[in-house]
Amino acid sequence: MSEEISASVPHTPPSRSPIKVLGMAAFFLSCVALLTLLKLPEARITGFIQGMVQSALDPYGIYLTDRGRELSLFPAPLYRLEHPVLELPDQTRIEFDELRVHPKLLGLLTGKAGLAAELKQGASEILVNAAGKGDRLDADIHLENADLGKLGVFAFAAGLRGTGFLTGDIKIEGSMIDLSTLNGSLELKLRKLRLEEQNFMGFQLPMIQISEGDLNVEIKAGKLILKNVQIGKGMDDLRVQVTGDLALNRYLNASPMNLRAVLGLSDKLRQSLSILESLMGSAKTPDGRYAYKLTGTLGAPMPLPDPQK
Repeated sequence: MSEEISASVPHTPPSRSPIKVLGMAAFFLSCVALLTLLKLPEARITGFIQGMVQSALDPYGIYLTDRGRELSLFPAPLYRLEHPVLELPDQTRIEFDELRVHPKLLGLLTGKAGLAAELKQGASEILVNAAGKGDRLDADIHLENADLGKLGVFAFAAGLRGTGFLTGDIKIEGSMIDLSTLNGSLELKLRKLRLEEQNFMGFQLPMIQISEGDLNVEIKAGKLILKNVQIGKGMDDLRVQVTGDLALNRYLNASPMNLRAVLGLSDKLRQSLSILESLMGSAKTPDGRYAYKLTGTLGAPMPLPDPQK
């Protein structure tokens, strides 16, 4: 006598992959955010975006003005400023042709503000992809032919007049209040740098031209490690190579330096600034350049001749 035994296997519903679940959740949140925006008056939305942009500039004492604003929600939210102007703490004005800001919808719901921005100034362009919450910032910045003269970098940093173009990427993550928390990198190419004939710190400078340069810096826990910082080559009027590191402090001017700078001057520059030979003679290296060890702080540097190495 045979006995037949059958076992029933329970039916298991197909599982949803985590990627599909996250995708559905992101889509739902995006729809909710978009519907929320559609119910808000345009003035309130533009005011919110303007406040978000200005709050990012406030820690640096920079004020933003413009000639006109435009908001569109389709196919994606876009906030556009016509002829924006940045006013720096020293009264320097930096004018642009256009600023386009794309707010990130999901950030509006989570409280972590995020945006993608395009800043144009003639042939120069700056692209920013950033997110932040409180004083924390995570930003990727791409520079394309950014004009250092028109951006006010020379005037703001040293009161100089000139031009120069930067192309490359900057990555920053950390607290903008406590700079010792920052991590990231700078990988930039400099070209066609030119300083106009001008008086600087009591010296009458001739026109200085530099063909190109490299700035590769790593940032680890607030320390800037100069992997390759070299400006000028060959027959350029000025050649500068800097090595070492700079530890960022909560107060920027108190950041301690441990750097070594080597300077090479063209014959034209030597003849125009002949007094430099007597002032820098103790720093002269065997190959005719000048080397200094830079200690102290960023606000009070202490250059010491260091010709032998």
